[in-house]
Amino acid sequence: MNDYSDLFFTMASIVIFSFLLMQSNQAIFHNDVVQVHHEYEKTAVSIAQSLIDEARRKTFDESLQGNGTVNVPGDFRQNLGAPENMERADFSVFDHYHGYQETIMTDLGAYELDATVTYVSSEPPYVEVTGPTIIKRLEVNVRSIQSDRNVRLRYLKTHY
Repeated sequence: MNDYSDLFFTMASIVIFSFLLMQSNQAIFHNDVVQVHHEYEKTAVSIAQSLIDEARRKTFDESLQGNGTVNVPGDFRQNLGAPENMERADFSVFDHYHGYQETIMTDLGAYELDATVTYVSSEPPYVEVTGPTIIKRLEVNVRSIQSDRNVRLRYLKTHY
């Protein structure tokens, strides 16, 4: 053909191909972003679970470390948390993790970790209470400084 129809079809096919290429690039980019966010989230969960695994092996309360008789839960500590200037390696009781904060450096960057221990009710839904009970809840929050991925894990420890 000696008219411009071949040129028109060629231009239309280039436009269609460009549109499809942009869409596929956008999908690939989105998948990469999701994959990176999952890596940040997986690392945050790993950090939080590591602290929970460490804490769950500790004694429930300081009053249970002695050899005497303990009034449960009356003799349990009211003021949760570690003594001043105590290092994490020296924590011997579950509630020493109350108020614990740390910044952890990983290959993906820095993560801020903070932990809170509270007494909770003995019945579901395990709401926070003011006085000692036979159940304590450890809540660990891990925030990635480089990503918007935050993780909050909870663990219930019972006296029994």
